[in-house]
Amino acid sequence: MAPNSAKVIDLTAPQRELRVRIDSSPAYDFLACLYLIESYDASLGFEVSSSWVRRARTALGSELRSDLTLLFTRRMRTLGLVGVIEHAPGLSVREFIKRVNATPAERLMELMLAETLADRQSLPLLRAAIGGTPAAIDTFLAATHSEIDTRALRRVVSLFPSEAKARLVRLLREGYARVYAREEAEVLPLLERDVKALSRRAGAASPGEIVERATGGFVIGPEAPVAGVVLAPTFFFRPYNLITAYHGIRVFIYPIETAAPGPAPPPELVRFYKALADETRLKILRLLATREMYLQELAKALGVSHVTALHHMAVLRAARLVQVVERDNLKYYRLRADRAREAAAQWLDFVQV
Repeated sequence: MAPNSAKVIDLTAPQRELRVRIDSSPAYDFLACLYLIESYDASLGFEVSSSWVRRARTALGSELRSDLTLLFTRRMRTLGLVGVIEHAPGLSVREFIKRVNATPAERLMELMLAETLADRQSLPLLRAAIGGTPAAIDTFLAATHSEIDTRALRRVVSLFPSEAKARLVRLLREGYARVYAREEAEVLPLLERDVKALSRRAGAASPGEIVERATGGFVIGPEAPVAGVVLAPTFFFRPYNLITAYHGIRVFIYPIETAAPGPAPPPELVRFYKALADETRLKILRLLATREMYLQELAKALGVSHVTALHHMAVLRAARLVQVVERDNLKYYRLRADRAREAAAQWLDFVQV
């Protein structure tokens, strides 16, 4: 698909500094597809079937699967490489891969790994670690977010930049040819349709409202260190968002809505009731009914691990039962009480009572 400026909407609210761009490029969905293949877990409720994932893994083969595990581990945050298309929205996947290949190896690694840092002031530590000494790598790893998989991160940052780039480019080229290209004819119209629908809504909504609508509950507060937002659709990672950042730009690769054929229930209604069919998630909603809470608070109150709490919050967010509000470098979760009323109306409409 060639670049098409008509499908790229730039939204700027004069009263706010937040800028939102809706980008129809399938490159984001392609990366989400690779992340899905690597991180698929049936218990997470992905809307792409497990049989499709098995076929995709077989198509990649063991060597490319090894590169996929190395470069696209979810707890390592390498999606910042989308920064290569910052000034070229609407690119096809092939054009995106060409841009990746044309980017200097050290610059590419910096884009991929900058989001692992707990503080952007530590960026010089990453630059020193790329192609650097073991001591420089250790110093960089000590400055990363607490939830980052540092063992996986060490394996990547310890590579020569040229090797890391070569393996990434090979994975992108072969992953596209063996998996994503086979799905494009079906998927691209769905992505384009969703971008058009979101763009129409944007005409009557503020930038913050359109971000919340697309992502199912992410709220960009005025104090959040975000210079702008890119919204890009994904078919493959539904019903979850993939989130990354580069140069102060927050990128939400958000899940599209797919129309349910015939008498099937709306997907969002199914997500709602599945989210409620769990005792721990019901406890979370009860806690959030009293006040906003950040993830560590919730995990402690529930007596579960950080990773377990994060999984439950992802399910609740996909069901649009919670909002996420950034404040003081923390993500606070807020109950969306109105969602229950919306779901009740959807249910009554579906059963035609």
